[in-house]
Amino acid sequence: MANVMTDPTNFPRRINNYVPAMAYSSDVNWNGLTRVNFGAPAAASATAILSGQSIATATTVDISGVTIADKYGRCLVIVASGATIKGWDYLGQPITENFTFNGATPVLGKKAFKTLGSFIINTVTAATTANVGTGLGLGLPYKAIKAEWETANGAIAAAGTLTAPVLTDPATATTGDPRGTYVSTTTPDGTTIITAAFDMVNDVNTSNNGGLHGIRHYAS
Repeated sequence: MANVMTDPTNFPRRINNYVPAMAYSSDVNWNGLTRVNFGAPAAASATAILSGQSIATATTVDISGVTIADKYGRCLVIVASGATIKGWDYLGQPITENFTFNGATPVLGKKAFKTLGSFIINTVTAATTANVGTGLGLGLPYKAIKAEWETANGAIAAAGTLTAPVLTDPATATTGDPRGTYVSTTTPDGTTIITAAFDMVNDVNTSNNGGLHGIRHYAS
């Protein structure tokens, strides 16, 4: 199994740094408890990526110029009838996520994207537009099983909500993030620095898949 000693934020765009069955990293403590500095995540925005995009015809919208500022990516929020998002996580792994929508009700994504590639309209709806934005779910550098505590500008806050990593192997276009995602107690506003401590795990399944980077993302 691999032992990666590197800066986990210094990943050139679109180079896949995913390590199968990753056992060690210099920034993961021996007992698993690891502090993650999220920086100052921007406020969630329902239209940060696309606003008023027509879905009257089947189309693919190029959003490859969009990079999400959050260190480890962020879950998306979409209002539309049905669509697919393609992009990459913070490691440069390609991701495909399918969304099934509920009319004008925003639907929260499950996977944390760092850079985006395309927005593909699957369900055509006349005289209707779609919005694509960022939600509150923050991506994680490694597979986490528990959030222990949080700080906001250095002040202790209650731990937020961890969505557990999905262990389904292979992943699909509708399964959740293989490292889990985190919604902080502190509301992101673009200025407050948020950190949190997590119990990280490097376990693998019977096929020797998993490790600190989790199951490989699905992409099509």
